[in-house]
Amino acid sequence: MHFPKVELKTLIMTKCQTIVLLLTLIFLMSGCSPQSPQRISIANIGNAGSTTGYHSIRLMTIRDTSGGGAGFAYGAVSGYPGASADIGGMGIPQHLEGYWVKYDRDENTRDKFFKISTPIDAQLAEQKIKTLNRYYANYTRRQGVMQVVVDSERVRVFYTLKCFETYKDCTPRENADPNGWVIRSLADSTDVVLLFDGKGESSDTPFPGSPYEEK
Repeated sequence: MHFPKVELKTLIMTKCQTIVLLLTLIFLMSGCSPQSPQRISIANIGNAGSTTGYHSIRLMTIRDTSGGGAGFAYGAVSGYPGASADIGGMGIPQHLEGYWVKYDRDENTRDKFFKISTPIDAQLAEQKIKTLNRYYANYTRRQGVMQVVVDSERVRVFYTLKCFETYKDCTPRENADPNGWVIRSLADSTDVVLLFDGKGESSDTPFPGSPYEEK
């Protein structure tokens, strides 16, 4: 049996389309479909504190490069490392946003209001984090600790593995920190790397739209 030329061409195209469709379905079912970037977690515990007296933190969020992030709004904080909480797991920080206030606990008065919204150098932060993660010769920890410290308008973000010499061998590897990024913590109790150090805006009254604004 002979097909007209036009019908044969149509039949071949239809068969090709069917084969392409079947191959596509097999490809998708085999798990070879494009995957979204895997989220990297480098810290599962958060600290928020201060070295200059009592502060109240009602909003403090660090966004990471994988689209996630963590909150550090632990309310009234004082001292270092301050309050602690499970943050689930966050990646390399790239943006910081928050509202906080310095207050007098004895007088129960708010002295100043502060806010910040600023990027964090994620590439430099990642280099520093990797340096600390590879720093120790005989100590390892799967997840680190991210720390936020507020002192009036100043905000600092640290990363630490909390290796305490009293309990662990914190001897560094040879030439583990050629850039001098690893420093002692504010309490001189362990090693940290500083990921951000900046200043927010200040005001004598609550910022519009802030958690401290009276409704």
